[in-house]
Amino acid sequence: MPRLLAVGHVTWDKVGGAEVLGGAVTYASLATRKLGWEAAVLTCAGGDFVPERDLPGVTVFRREAMATTRFQNLYDGAGGRRQVLSSRSDDIDLSVLPDGWRSPDALLLCPVAGEVGGGLATAFKAEVVGAEAQGWLRAFDEDGSVSPRPWPTAATDLAGVHVLFLSREDLPEAAARARELLGAVPIVALTRGWEGLTLLTRDGHHDVPSLPRQEVDPTGAGDVFAATFLVRYHETHDALEASVFAACAASCAVEAVGAEGLGDRAEVARRVALRERLIEEGEWDE
Repeated sequence: MPRLLAVGHVTWDKVGGAEVLGGAVTYASLATRKLGWEAAVLTCAGGDFVPERDLPGVTVFRREAMATTRFQNLYDGAGGRRQVLSSRSDDIDLSVLPDGWRSPDALLLCPVAGEVGGGLATAFKAEVVGAEAQGWLRAFDEDGSVSPRPWPTAATDLAGVHVLFLSREDLPEAAARARELLGAVPIVALTRGWEGLTLLTRDGHHDVPSLPRQEVDPTGAGDVFAATFLVRYHETHDALEASVFAACAASCAVEAVGAEGLGDRAEVARRVALRERLIEEGEWDE
């Protein structure tokens, strides 16, 4: 069974009046499991995170800390998100990871609060390596409010990474920065929510429409996209096919709160076929 390792903080996210388990590693690992791969998480968290209870079916390597990272997610009527950090766990510690997991089939670096050190990918021997930009691009005000910040150390942080996942919400002028970041990685996937994504390589770019769905909770959709892209890219070696597959997997994720809406391989394949049919029939403009 192929294996994916996700590296970053698990979090407790306050959405409305409820707390749900979050963090990019949570959505990435659960989405990976749904597709039939083995998934593991390397994280740092407090005692209020219980792996067997909170991430059943996922192997968790954790360094215990005094606190678990916590966010409050606030959405406006247009789906825009404002985040507030209320606590932060410690930086990721590689010493708790067994040697057997230093060579996963796919590695996803997905920090949420700057917890992944620069060049961490070079400590692994993974066939496919992805990184989500968000955790390197967040500044935290005194009250915990999250705002964008520059990324002057991108080349160092992304050493050994094959695919960078960047949201247009991660930083100003994201499209221009995505092109610049091709100097550090060979592939950049610039996601735009329900509008789809742009897949950039050093040979050109492709605009990839998504499968728009009624959003219940968009949290984690980008993480699902990143993990399922790596899974499919490892299986096909085709970045464009992986983009379509991942966009359809992300369309499942937004239909429920937390990870409840994740689709299995059959459901994602069904949505890929639906998307292709809609494009062929001209029911939306690609």
